[in-house]
Amino acid sequence: MRPARLAPLLAAAALVHGCASVACTPTSIVVERKEERPRLRTESRGVRTDATGRVVEERRDVVVPEYWVRGQDGRWYDVSEAEWRAAEPGRAVSLCR
Repeated sequence: MRPARLAPLLAAAALVHGCASVACTPTSIVVERKEERPRLRTESRGVRTDATGRVVEERRDVVVPEYWVRGQDGRWYDVSEAEWRAAEPGRAVSLCR
């Protein structure tokens, strides 16, 4: 096979292999506790120029919720809001890790 034809094939194989490591691995945990924790996040609202002509980024701080469940193994798991709402202490939930 010519090298010119082999390069795209190798690149495609590398991409497919790279995505395989990001795939979901289902994990079942029994929920001991769940928490909603506020977190401060800085959002960029755009850019502007100041009086001297410098480019300045417009930012603002916003409080966003994070959702966590604690398994009986003592570890905390960061979950989506939907997973957090469905979780009940003493019951098992399936999480994608």
